[in-house]
Amino acid sequence: MLKTLLPLSAAILLSGCIVHVKNGPGSAPKYFDNQQLTLSAANLKLLETEAGAGNLSIVGSDSATDITVDAEIFAYSADDFTLTLENKGSKAELVARASNSNNWQVNSPGPKINLTITVPSNLGLIIDDGSGSIDIKQVNGDIEIDDGSGSIEISGGKHIEIEDGSGSITVNNTQGDLKVDDGSGDIYANEVLGTVTIDDGSGSISVNGAGALVIEDSGSGGLQIKNIKGKVEIDE
Repeated sequence: MLKTLLPLSAAILLSGCIVHVKNGPGSAPKYFDNQQLTLSAANLKLLETEAGAGNLSIVGSDSATDITVDAEIFAYSADDFTLTLENKGSKAELVARASNSNNWQVNSPGPKINLTITVPSNLGLIIDDGSGSIDIKQVNGDIEIDDGSGSIEISGGKHIEIEDGSGSITVNNTQGDLKVDDGSGDIYANEVLGTVTIDDGSGSISVNGAGALVIEDSGSGGLQIKNIKGKVEIDE
């Protein structure tokens, strides 16, 4: 079932066109709204999220039976963004994107959509994010993140894979393996039950508690390692 918060024209729905408005990069959005999407999570195993600019917060709940998305929208007009949540068999697909949001940066007045999402705690996550912070708590499934910029903080999760451009990464209390491919920014991994694998460009690395550790490239920055139960391999 597809729920779209704002009615778009048939032409936009069919063609997938983006509305272009005459606003320069960094100009302040003129439209603001708070809206909500809800989708039954029955028979769903995965939430796949495509987000542009804006902060993203995901919280798992053992009692949740739905996926609930609360969106804080900053756009140039009421038809200048996309916000949809759709059932695709065993997975849900969420798209949250404001037009011209590629111009958005931290503290910029440009368009963005801030998302707060509640999911069943056993749901897996795949996230393709442009810019803005990511905060994930109490999710027990696998987590895969492809992020452009902004900090990432995860508490929980099973097997976690992160590909990140820039921004700090903090992962705590993971029940499986953690793999990080990072451009720049500090990396903190604490109490990872499985193997931690890191390929880092720049920034310090701190690993405290892991089943094993493989550092494929430590890049530039300090390296601190504690309480590794198994093998440690470091290729500087």
